[in-house]
Amino acid sequence: MKNNKLHLIIIISFLLMLLIPTIVQITKFEDIIIDNENRTKKDFPKLNIKKPLHFLRKFKSYYKDNFGLRNTLSNKYLVFKNDILNENPLPNKVVKGKNDFLFLGNSFSNVINESLGFALFTQTELNQIKTNIIARQKWLNQQNIKFYIAVAPNKHVIYKENVPFQFPEIKTRKQQLLEYLKSEINFEIIDLGKQFKNKKKLNRLYRKYDSHWNDLGAFYAAQTLFKTIQKDFDINNIKLSDYKIDSIKSIGGVSKMLNYKSKETRITLTPNFTTNVIDLDIPKYYSQVSIYESRHKNKTKKYKVLLFRDSFSGALKPFINHTFGESTFIWSHKFDKALILKEKPDLVIMEYVERYLEKI
Repeated sequence: MKNNKLHLIIIISFLLMLLIPTIVQITKFEDIIIDNENRTKKDFPKLNIKKPLHFLRKFKSYYKDNFGLRNTLSNKYLVFKNDILNENPLPNKVVKGKNDFLFLGNSFSNVINESLGFALFTQTELNQIKTNIIARQKWLNQQNIKFYIAVAPNKHVIYKENVPFQFPEIKTRKQQLLEYLKSEINFEIIDLGKQFKNKKKLNRLYRKYDSHWNDLGAFYAAQTLFKTIQKDFDINNIKLSDYKIDSIKSIGGVSKMLNYKSKETRITLTPNFTTNVIDLDIPKYYSQVSIYESRHKNKTKKYKVLLFRDSFSGALKPFINHTFGESTFIWSHKFDKALILKEKPDLVIMEYVERYLEKI
């Protein structure tokens, strides 16, 4: 009799262990008490009776991404590795640097090897990028639209003294590409970190606990961008004296991966002038409305700019909005001809962080 009760308890306990993650997932209780994941979770897949295997594959991917207690168990692992064993719990995702700096690891587009110069483009890759640029520039010229490509430098390169590796004196992938395009087709990619060489005089330009630049870094990047655009368009460049340098406490995206609770002091810029920028509604012709797409108008300025971008342009937005008459931001690197024809901009800018250069 006792054995039967024991067996029943074991069976019930086992079933509860199987059910608890699903219950937590359905109730979303875990999302209420904890959220340290710097990612967008997958949506529940649509049921397609005609393609059941396709639905099952999608559901499997959805469940792996959203199962209950995922955050809690992950956090316990991070705390144990970091606080108890004093080891980096995510060596491929996060690299702990000197002076409290955190850097992305190689799981993000092989960023460490690329920054060190150990991963270069092949000749085939260089030729493909050249072909893409020639075709895009030719097509935009036919539409009477100016074309610019801008690259935001990896934090690893700008603050290499804080990366726990020895940087060899060899050419990086970005340097390789810039030199190749300049010599082959006389096309100059705008290096948004051109002014960063004097970073000691400019104050800190990147966030310690995040992979992105701060407002000050974005300001100098925008200055460099506008200096090139001024060769083709009558625009005024921005001045640091028009902004108040301030700071706030915030948690960085990289530190969230390690479950860091401490906040860093983040440099911010606040304009000393009254801005004339207003937000515009997203047009109906966008097939998918995304939070990463935004439009802005400044009646006191000229020209319309369309910018295809990644996350680094987030901090550039205020400076671009203040400088141009109308600005449209698309979080995508797809060269969308149909969209360009509908927008009819005066100039197209494609911005890439250095670790995404292969997408050009």
